[in-house]
Amino acid sequence: MAILSIQSQVLNGAVGNAGAAFILARHGHEVWPLPTVLLSHHPGHGGAEGGPVKPARLAALLDGLAARGAFARCEAVLSGYLGAAAAVPVVGEAVSRARAANPAALYVCDPVIGDDGRAYVPPPLIAAIRETLVPRADIALPNAFELGILAGTTPTDRSSAFAAMEALGTRLVVLTGFAGADTAPGMLDILAIDPDGRRQISVPRLAGRFSGAGDAFAALFMAHYLPSRRLDAALTAAAAATTELLRITAALGTDELAIVAAQEAWVAAGRAARDDENPAR
Repeated sequence: MAILSIQSQVLNGAVGNAGAAFILARHGHEVWPLPTVLLSHHPGHGGAEGGPVKPARLAALLDGLAARGAFARCEAVLSGYLGAAAAVPVVGEAVSRARAANPAALYVCDPVIGDDGRAYVPPPLIAAIRETLVPRADIALPNAFELGILAGTTPTDRSSAFAAMEALGTRLVVLTGFAGADTAPGMLDILAIDPDGRRQISVPRLAGRFSGAGDAFAALFMAHYLPSRRLDAALTAAAAATTELLRITAALGTDELAIVAAQEAWVAAGRAARDDENPAR
């Protein structure tokens, strides 16, 4: 089975598909990376060359997959940074084709809108994510800022965060990087809600800015969730692996996630946490 990952691509760095595809492949998944934007490097560094991939080109690439019958092997469609609302119909078509060919295929929406109180995508795309993509998703993975935009409210503690997550109407919602009134000092909460109830994990709040951390967490969560679809084990594993990845990145002092350099450590951390959560595995 394979994962169609529709998000940004940089030639140098570890954001979007440049990080997610490696993480998923490192865990044994076949990955089809479809770039919505192709850049020389993360624009946060300044002077990035490149730009959006035209929706017509994205649609043609999907046609090529369909012509080979590839969608029958598609286990999940993941969407991340899209850049413009024009890419939303392409994601919708990919989800429709995947579900038609394989009814068990999941759609995982990482609603990349912004962070730290700032949106970095245009309003029409925000509206399309909220009104079109999130309602179709089996799993949504917003950060705290994105949850507030999508739910129309700003959560202040775990209870209000869970209420906002429930309001999205998605079967499974995982909230990352949440700091509320009842979050322990020096920690961040990862919250999850599905029909079986609510989950909460606390992780250390590390100093520094880690571009691509949300992309990495989404990929790590999928890598552990897809084989068995056990939420508790996947959540614990993704939290542990992401924490280890960020810890090593901070220790190395790099301005990009040390996904390749630290791969043995974050793979081991995730698997150990998953096996502790699910000893019978």
